[in-house]
Amino acid sequence: MMALLSVNNLSVTLRSGGRDVTALNQVSFDLHAGETLALVGESGCGKSMTALAIMGLLNSRSPRISQGQILFEGRDLMQLSNRQYQQVRGKDIAMIFQDAISALNPVKTIGDQLMEVLRLHLGLNRRDAFPRAVALLERVKIPDAARRMGDYPHQLSGGMSQRVMIAMAIACQPRVLIADEPTTALDVTIQAQILQLLRDIQRESGMALLLITHDLGVVAAMAQRVAVMYAGRIVEQADVLALFEQPGHPYTRGLLRSTPKSGQPGERLYAIPGRVPPLAALPSGCAFRNRCPLACEACSERVPPLNALAPDHRAACLITAPENYTEEYHEHAS
Repeated sequence: MMALLSVNNLSVTLRSGGRDVTALNQVSFDLHAGETLALVGESGCGKSMTALAIMGLLNSRSPRISQGQILFEGRDLMQLSNRQYQQVRGKDIAMIFQDAISALNPVKTIGDQLMEVLRLHLGLNRRDAFPRAVALLERVKIPDAARRMGDYPHQLSGGMSQRVMIAMAIACQPRVLIADEPTTALDVTIQAQILQLLRDIQRESGMALLLITHDLGVVAAMAQRVAVMYAGRIVEQADVLALFEQPGHPYTRGLLRSTPKSGQPGERLYAIPGRVPPLAALPSGCAFRNRCPLACEACSERVPPLNALAPDHRAACLITAPENYTEEYHEHAS
């Protein structure tokens, strides 16, 4: 089955210190209708940059796409003019941005911002757009929706602001929705409500969801497949169950071990040693080798490709055999 969205060998370059630095390096993945693909990794690994590239929101100079394809229903979005891309953005592919309160225009009511989407992409006049906007607010479970149309963003809570962002994103019934950290800065109860809302909308509409997050608990609850990013590259791709049960990359193992679990009181949370290297000074070979307990001399000689561990499971690591990895890993981590 042809993918709804295909990202092929996508590379993004930015200027830093007077020279070009590769922020995304040959990122590839497919997203099919109705599925949820989670893009996970630490801050700065390239998740949001990937989303902005797909949305056509990168600067033509820096950061800029230097290589690759972004195919939507087989159509290469990279070949579109700015005007043509604007017709796709928000209508066929929509995005929920991080920090909804900052993303909303503070000097416009939420009703005006929501109607603007409907008028721009669907050609509705204000009279026809108003009831559609109210219905969208009701769909995302905002109470007293008609009255709240006149509210400004500062009058909304964080959870309400996020619901407004979701309403704007789904206004034109997009085929693909990109959700960039949709539950950041929300308390646990509101997080659960937002995630359930996204599940309900996806089930009703059949849209594909690209979920960007660092929270593996959210991944387990929402995704069917996972792509793990590190230093601008995808280092592992797998079905969600396979990734949790038998991760093939040391970085993925570290992320899983760093996830809080119920255990003995006072038990220390595991932390991956070291820090993500700056993009302008990546080590040779595997970018994770300076933090990896299993790094060997070969790891510094070449960038490992994504090797198949199973039909739908690939990892970019020279040491992929779980029985070899597990014993040595626990020896180093203890």
